[in-house]
Amino acid sequence: MSRSEPAPNQAGMPSENVPVTGQPLSSPSQYDASELPTAKVPAVSAPGNSWPGSAPSYPAYASSAPTYPGYPPSNPGYGYPPSTGNSSFPGTPMPTPAPRPRGIARPLPVWAFVLGLLVIVGSLVAIFFTGSDWTDGDLHLSLAAAGMAVLLLIVLGIRSVAGMASSHNPHRLRQYVSSVLVIIILFTSGGAGLLAHGSLHAVQAHFLEGQQQWGQAISEYQMAGEKSPGSINLARTYVEWGESLSQNKQYQAANDKFELVQNNFGQLTDMVSRAQKNELQSYINWGKQDAGQGRYSDATNHFDYVLSLSYCDSNCKSQVSPLDATAYYNQAETMLSKKNYQEAVTSFEVVTDRFPQSPEVGKQHKDMSKALLGKGKQDKSTLCETAVPVYQELANKFADTPEGQEAKTALSVPQPVLGHFVKDVPKLSDGYIKINAALLQNLDPNVGSDAFYQQLANAPAATISDDGHFKFQPMAPGNYDLVWGFMRSDGSQLYMFYHSQTTNQPVYVAQVGQLCPFDFGDIQDSFMATN
Repeated sequence: MSRSEPAPNQAGMPSENVPVTGQPLSSPSQYDASELPTAKVPAVSAPGNSWPGSAPSYPAYASSAPTYPGYPPSNPGYGYPPSTGNSSFPGTPMPTPAPRPRGIARPLPVWAFVLGLLVIVGSLVAIFFTGSDWTDGDLHLSLAAAGMAVLLLIVLGIRSVAGMASSHNPHRLRQYVSSVLVIIILFTSGGAGLLAHGSLHAVQAHFLEGQQQWGQAISEYQMAGEKSPGSINLARTYVEWGESLSQNKQYQAANDKFELVQNNFGQLTDMVSRAQKNELQSYINWGKQDAGQGRYSDATNHFDYVLSLSYCDSNCKSQVSPLDATAYYNQAETMLSKKNYQEAVTSFEVVTDRFPQSPEVGKQHKDMSKALLGKGKQDKSTLCETAVPVYQELANKFADTPEGQEAKTALSVPQPVLGHFVKDVPKLSDGYIKINAALLQNLDPNVGSDAFYQQLANAPAATISDDGHFKFQPMAPGNYDLVWGFMRSDGSQLYMFYHSQTTNQPVYVAQVGQLCPFDFGDIQDSFMATN
């Protein structure tokens, strides 16, 4: 048998795998013994048996093991090499494991990676809200995102140099994918923010408008480039602002917004029409509120303004006119109760003149006569001439009332005539027995002496006091020429009057009328040209 073929295992002993090559290992580190081919080799035969041409026989389980060319000797004292858990023989060196990345190059734990992402997102959100508005915050966020991306890119380079890029790093693909993905997202966010920078004013304006933050919305629209008269967004926001104010009963502020739209956005007819409609309703509601609270003067101002507007059509007028008439009537009644007769009369007259078909006209007839008489008496005590028309109105239009009858009677009462001579007034102590004035009617400046004194004898007279004052008894309405003079103790008398050389008519004429005394006032002409 050839030595290369295994002999039958005559002793029944187990066989083992041994290398069949006879080539010696030049260096233990060049080969892995586990990769060499093996063949079955018979165990050592029992004592006394030998094989022709074979190695010397060994006793079974001897303390020595057979030797093979090119292999190191077995461990002394054992028949078999010790088991090492693999197919290599004793003395074969173990392969050195590949170095793994350490420190900063190591992959982050999942919790640390997730926490880092949350920190980045939270920081960007916080940075966004540092801006004065969305556009400003977007600029801050974009720059911060780009800065974070650059920083992470630098960190990625450092980690790569530190070993993350090593082929022995089993996690490098996951590390690079996650890092690059975060960097791309940050760069993309920053770039998108910068691209959207200009449009965020309009976006935020629409958002603020929806939140009813009107002033801020208008500012954002304006920063987005919108302006009057063509910006429908600005016009709509002003109208909505006015509507909101009106609903909250801030009528003055609401009407200011409606008028602003009409004055500055005239080409936007739909918005202007909407503003006009809302303004009308706002003033009507304002008037109702004031009327309900007893502020009738304010209420009538609001209703009057609505009626004066060109866009208050017939339907508008039919709605507002009754409200205005009632407000004026209530105002008059309030003033009458306070004895403010002038304002009461004014308000009653508005109802009569402007709203003749209103039911208040019939209701106010008696109370208006009271207000007129009260006003007439007040006028008579201050400037009587202004009271005459009031009494005449009472006598003519309110004769069916007690006040009208009182006025009629007052107008028929004769009125006194009075005056005051200022210069050279004679005194009874000077030897005169009578110093007086007289009232003549239809005095002819060219009248003869006899005719004059005959007319004087039948004329009403009034004594002139030493200080020049005189007062006639009440006279019936008419025109009376004033003459004056004195009578001496011998019975002689001298009277005179002034007449105009231009008109040849008496200068001092008492025009006695209704209700009021006639007062010549201070007569500056000398009492007598000669004594």
